Amino acid sequence: MRKPLTSLFVVTTSAAALMITSGAVVHAADPVPEPKATSSTLPEDPAEEQFDEPSDETTDVPVDEPSEEPTEEPSDAPTDKPDGPASNPAEGGPGTAEPAGPVIADYNGRKINLAESWEGATSCTELPDGDVHCYDTDEEALADPALPAASREATRQAEAAPGALLRLPSRCVYDYWCLYSDVSHEGKILRFSEDGTKKLKSYGMRNKLSSVYYRVMNWTLNYGDAKVTDSRTWPTADRVRRLSAGSITKAGNYPNFKRLGYPGGGNWNDKVDYFEIRRA
Repeated sequence: MRKPLTSLFVVTTSAAALMITSGAVVHAADPVPEPKATSSTLPEDPAEEQFDEPSDETTDVPVDEPSEEPTEEPSDAPTDKPDGPASNPAEGGPGTAEPAGPVIADYNGRKINLAESWEGATSCTELPDGDVHCYDTDEEALADPALPAASREATRQAEAAPGALLRLPSRCVYDYWCLYSDVSHEGKILRFSEDGTKKLKSYGMRNKLSSVYYRVMNWTLNYGDAKVTDSRTWPTADRVRRLSAGSITKAGNYPNFKRLGYPGGGNWNDKVDYFEIRRA
């Protein structure tokens, strides 16, 4: 009976030793923690930030597309056109807008469409009530009862003056902007007094303006200036030029648009689409 007890004790002891040894091995395999970094340790370089590559896919975020509206060329004056391209927004508006269609004028007791033909007329006047009358002779134009009496009388006095200081070019009238189809104040003539933008196509004068004259009598009512515009197609900006009204002793005189410099080169002869009168 002793022998078996002794053998059992040996087996039990060996098993316990094996368990202790195995536990030591397991603990030895655990990792040893690294010492914590102190303030003197340099920080690690930050990870490189990732950016999305450009994609051809559309997103839900709206993106402003470039506008196809032309921009105005730098100018000392605002411009606007009632039925032309929306390229030149005005600072408060250009004045009275002209109709988009043709101008119907009274001529020798009948109506004529100036955009189509002046027929035999040599001059036309825009009157204060908005009507347009056309004439065969200078005498008819000056005798028109619808013409302001003050302008008519001042013009007659200037024509009778012995000197040339007050004399106006042929067929021009005081306080009216006179637009001529030829240089040196010759050819067909349009007379404008009321402020606003005049679409010359409606008057049959688009790209036909070659000289301008303006003589002010009543500065209280008629001081101001004018502006000519050559309407261009986008992306080319409209071309604009201011015309001075002159002074009490000096007329606003532009006898030859071939000598009037054009932005970018050339001249203004036969290039005007819009004529704007601006009362200051």
